[in-house]
Amino acid sequence: MNFTYPLLLDGATGTNLIAAGMQPGERTADFVLANPSVMSDLLRRYIEAGSKVIYTPTFGVNPEKFGDSYSDVLKRLIYLTRETAEKFGGGNVLIASDISPCGLFCEPMGKAAFDDIYESFAGPLKIFTEENVDILSFMTMYSLSESRIALLACKDISEKPVFASVTVDKNGKTMTGSDIKTCVSLLGSLGASAAGFNCSTGPLDMVANVRAAYSVAKAPIYCKPNAGTDVENYLSPEDFSEAMRKLISEGASVVGGCCGTTPDHIAALAKILPECSAKMPCCNTDGKITVCTEKTLYIFENEPSLSPVYDVETFLEEAFDFDTDEYDAAEIELKTADEAKELLGSVYMFDVPIAVTCDEKIALMLAKEYCGNLMFTQKCCFENETKKILETHFASVFI
Repeated sequence: MNFTYPLLLDGATGTNLIAAGMQPGERTADFVLANPSVMSDLLRRYIEAGSKVIYTPTFGVNPEKFGDSYSDVLKRLIYLTRETAEKFGGGNVLIASDISPCGLFCEPMGKAAFDDIYESFAGPLKIFTEENVDILSFMTMYSLSESRIALLACKDISEKPVFASVTVDKNGKTMTGSDIKTCVSLLGSLGASAAGFNCSTGPLDMVANVRAAYSVAKAPIYCKPNAGTDVENYLSPEDFSEAMRKLISEGASVVGGCCGTTPDHIAALAKILPECSAKMPCCNTDGKITVCTEKTLYIFENEPSLSPVYDVETFLEEAFDFDTDEYDAAEIELKTADEAKELLGSVYMFDVPIAVTCDEKIALMLAKEYCGNLMFTQKCCFENETKKILETHFASVFI
C-alpha cells in the first residue's frame, strides 16, 4: 500500500466520548455499542476535517478484558467504522485497527511468557485481518518487549501495513525504561510501515523526541501527541497545528492527535499540511552496525569488538562488570536449548549487546524471544534460508 506523506490520521476517541457522556471507568467499547450514533458522528467529523485514516474504537478490546465476547465486540466496532467511512469518505479513507497493550508483561515487570503475549495479540489480529481493515496499528504501548511481540504477530498473520507506536515521557523513555531511539530503530528494523509514539505528552514536548527518533529511523515517524499536558488548558486547534508544523519539520510524517484533540484540531492540522514537506528517513547506515538491547541503541562504526567467549554461567557473573570501554559486545557460546532458555531468563538484567555462537535451532529460538537485535558470529554455520529468516523476520545481524 502506497501512502502520501505527510499522512493525516484522526484525533482522540476517549476524551471526545467523555465529553459526549461516557462515564469515568466505563469501557469505551460498551459506550460505543450503546451509543453508535455518537461514535459515527465523531468519525464523520474527523473525515470531514481531512483525516485520511480513521481508527476503529477498539482500544482495550482483547481476550484479557472481554473474555470470549471480544470477537463479537471487535466485529461490531469494525463494522460501525467501515459503514461510516464508506458513507462519508467516498472510498478515500482508510481504516486502521486501534490495538492497545494487552495488559501482560514479560519479566521483570510481570510473569507472562512470550507465547502468552503473542496469543493475546494474535486473536484480535486475525479478526482485524478477516474483517479487512486497511492498516494494523497498535499504540500507547508501555513496553518495547510487548510492542515487538505485537509486531511479530502482525507480520505472521497478515501482509497489511503496520503502524507501531509506543508512549514515552518528555525524556523519551517508555514506562519500562526503553529509549525512543531504541524503540524506533528496532520496530523499523522488524518491518513496521511507520514507527513512533503517541499520548503522554503534547506536541511541544515531542520536538526533541522526534528529532532523536528521525536520526535512527528505518521507517516513517508516527506522531500522535495529546493536545497538551494541562488538561484544563489544552492547546487550541491553531496552536496545536503550529506545534505540529515543527514536528513535521523535524521528521514526523504520519501525524494526528491523541487525548484532548478534536475534529477541530485535525481540521487545523489539515489546513497547514499542504505547506509542509515530509522529511522521510534515508536509512543510510554508512557501513555502521546498529543493534539494540531492550533498553538502548548501540551504533558501532566498524565490526564490534567482542569479549572472550562466555558460557551462560560465566556471562551471568561477568555481565555485572562488563566494561563497554574495553569491549563492544559479549560473545556467548550456547550448546543446548536449556542454556539458551537460561540466557533468555536473565538477559533483561543486563544492558549488554550480545553476539552468539550456536546452531540453527538455538538461533531461531533466541531470535524469536530476545528483545533487541541479536548478533551472530561467523562461527555459526547456518543454511541460507535460516540466515534469511533471522535477518528479515527478526532483524538479526551477522558479524
